[in-house]
Amino acid sequence: MREVGLAIHGLRVTVVGDWAEVVDAVVADFAWFLSPVQTGEPSGIRVEIVRGAPDYDALGDGTASFVTPRNVVYQTAERTIVDYFGKALSVLDRSSGVLTITGETAHLVHEAGHQFLLSRIGEHLDRIGLVRLHGLGLSAAGGAIVVMLPSGGGKSTLALRALEADNVRVLAEDTPLIDRRGTVHPFPLRIGINETDADRLPPASVRRIEWMEFHPKLALDLESFRHRIDPVPRPLAHIVIGRRSIGRSATLEPMPRRAAVGPLLSEGVFGVGVYQGMEFVLQHGMRDVIGKTGTVAMRARCCGAGLRHARVWRLTIGRDHERNWGALAPLLR
Repeated sequence: MREVGLAIHGLRVTVVGDWAEVVDAVVADFAWFLSPVQTGEPSGIRVEIVRGAPDYDALGDGTASFVTPRNVVYQTAERTIVDYFGKALSVLDRSSGVLTITGETAHLVHEAGHQFLLSRIGEHLDRIGLVRLHGLGLSAAGGAIVVMLPSGGGKSTLALRALEADNVRVLAEDTPLIDRRGTVHPFPLRIGINETDADRLPPASVRRIEWMEFHPKLALDLESFRHRIDPVPRPLAHIVIGRRSIGRSATLEPMPRRAAVGPLLSEGVFGVGVYQGMEFVLQHGMRDVIGKTGTVAMRARCCGAGLRHARVWRLTIGRDHERNWGALAPLLR
């Protein structure tokens, strides 16, 4: 039996199971937060991985609460049941906080565990006043830089290039955290990149990840770039709003602060590009939706604090990776 602990900004997590390969894959996604298992102390979250065919008959009858492209969700008085279309099953005991994932397909069980933890971590971060911004977080002499690009827009490619630059450190490849003072905190996970860009990855600590909704990716595990992560929170100095060009040129232009309001609302306050795990978040219907009003206000305060002192830029990136990095470079000195 494999058992591994994580400690994520005060949230204790235990991942345990008889399928060591999948337990290790889930934990590798969050390796920055590895922590010894606290014997005798109950964990805040416990994920149990079971290799085998799901036993649907043991669940009784019930009708679906809602359906997502990934799964069908059932709610009972005590449990949230997530059916991955017969291939895997997650059962969350809401009173104990224990999630049991059963399945026979490794990548599907891994994804179920990964997404559940992202959902629960996101809820915890909201409770303690840390907001996930959908963007690339970098650290340089002048402070933190957040580059906001849509999914597939080039954040991962810029992150890989940042790992080669001596004067730059990485805070997060996808979701840096910002607090009520406008300070950016590290939240590094493994870096996922398209298989077509495999030649840009270093030769070690790379694994293939398959997702239900998206094409497979290659993941650069954190151990390959741990020394390139800045562990210290930094004040937000620059907000970079990115856009793609079909050409080869790249440009960086100053913009008024108001130009960042829309992207911050979308990518920070409402979290459009951030995985929320609604199958676990929306457990009580409209009560959950109404309860998010305070969360939205808190997120808005944090984003507003960051914008208050940051400069705002428009980065246009094209097909030439070095020109893209060169356009961003003046902010990294």
